[in-house]
Amino acid sequence: MTEIVIPSVFKFLRTPSRYKTLYGGRGGGKSQAAHLTLLVMGMERPLRIVCGREIQKSIKDSVHTVLCDMIRKYNLSWFYDIQETVIRGKNGTEFKFRGLKHNVTDIKSLEGVDYFCIEEAENVSNNSYEVLIPTIRKNGSEIWIIFNPKNYTDPTYQRFVVTQDPDNIAKKISWRHNPFFPDELNKERLKLLKDDPEACQHVYEGELDTRRSGAVYAKQIAKAREEGRITVVPYDPQSEVFTAWDLGFGDATAIWWLQFIGRELRWLDYYENTGEQLDHYVRIVKDKPYNYVKKGHFLPHDGAHGNIRGESVSKQLELQGLSNTVLDRENDVTHGIELMRQTLAYSVFDAKKTETGIFALEQYGYEWDEDRNIFKPKPKHDWTSNSADAARYAARAAARVKAGLSRGKPVSMKLPSGGGSWMGN
Repeated sequence: MTEIVIPSVFKFLRTPSRYKTLYGGRGGGKSQAAHLTLLVMGMERPLRIVCGREIQKSIKDSVHTVLCDMIRKYNLSWFYDIQETVIRGKNGTEFKFRGLKHNVTDIKSLEGVDYFCIEEAENVSNNSYEVLIPTIRKNGSEIWIIFNPKNYTDPTYQRFVVTQDPDNIAKKISWRHNPFFPDELNKERLKLLKDDPEACQHVYEGELDTRRSGAVYAKQIAKAREEGRITVVPYDPQSEVFTAWDLGFGDATAIWWLQFIGRELRWLDYYENTGEQLDHYVRIVKDKPYNYVKKGHFLPHDGAHGNIRGESVSKQLELQGLSNTVLDRENDVTHGIELMRQTLAYSVFDAKKTETGIFALEQYGYEWDEDRNIFKPKPKHDWTSNSADAARYAARAAARVKAGLSRGKPVSMKLPSGGGSWMGN
């Protein structure tokens, strides 16, 4: 076995505590130190360790590769057996890998976990924490949180940095704490410090990203917060509701629920899931206590596309009782983004019911072009895209509903006298 050296700043990882939070900038060695410590501890006694992150579509998205590289680097293969989806030690220690979002049942089934280590925790939502924290309940169990701070309002920053919890050891770690900080990375740090000091503070010093650079809707969402437009939003049964969908073909499906009250657009609810059949989402929509606009379930253009397995999504929804409207194909996403920004100016969000959707909207950003040192004209496609795409369709749908149109036909925004059916038809 090759000698293993872990910087002294990480000694606290050996101190028993319910939570351990490692946050800061790039180059501090947070992830490497935490996972190397877990490997060593797993050799000392049998442990059940789960390495997680908010989104994990496959084992490739996990730290499985990182751990495998460490095992090989330090010649630990005599002890650890590397398998495709799990790593096992001779003494019974086991490393598993899980995504938090969309895996509620799987996470709740975890029993006897000693350590749950969350990587890239800046992306974790409150909903995920509400499922995870009570699940990791073995006596002496710990939850380790590793992240680079981004926004002050992010759930992880609020829970584990802003809040002073005696059961949480929180350490801010930067490149200064890493005796193995590579020269090449230091050159990049110095270059960024010269070219963009504010960016350097965020990237390498671990400060919050006050620039909001690359964020598509962050300024508009921040203004909504400042003006108290992210709050408790009551549903008014005297006005009908419409929905906007982003359809997941091998990806997540996202749905927003909205209604107009005067000139105010209320974002009442949000739902997202993956790996479910269409009837699952139909049940979700029908179980909501809302009266819907006629043909008021708005789908993206691909909702009209059929496939070898059957009818289009639009037709399937019609057959299951959801009268819908298929929006035209977007020729330029930029126009949709601008419409969404304008729409946010008169929008009010229910803070609780739309929390995960708002969180994704805040994180939705443009992709950085490393070669040209500028942001690309289109946002990057990642875990935030489902919420953002559905919201963009919601803005387009709102424009139609606001004008009283749905496929060129009048839309009643009030329930007819004497009530109406569930569909508002």
